[in-house]
Amino acid sequence: GRCINVHPSLLPKHAGGMDLEVHQAVIDAKESESGCTIHEVTEEVDGGPIVIQKVVKVDDSDTAESLKSKVQALEGVAFIEAIQKKCKTTVSYADAGVSIDAG
Repeated sequence: GRCINVHPSLLPKHAGGMDLEVHQAVIDAKESESGCTIHEVTEEVDGGPIVIQKVVKVDDSDTAESLKSKVQALEGVAFIEAIQKKCKTTVSYADAGVSIDAG
């Protein structure tokens, strides 16, 4: 439980997939929501305990690319929440030297 990873779906759905193939699988399955999962890294790919999940709505007009953009927008926030949860401390983008105002 010392290392965490982000997966671009709501695990356990679409475990083992990567990038656009995951988002296309969500669309093909006609799922109404998707998102990202921060999970602990274990020997089983995408099988570690879930730390945080963030959810987005899947629209009928979504493509794999547009869904990827929506999910990726949540990943940074999810990572920070996961680190705070695991470390029981406060971490900000500024602590990492990142300015969200700068884009």
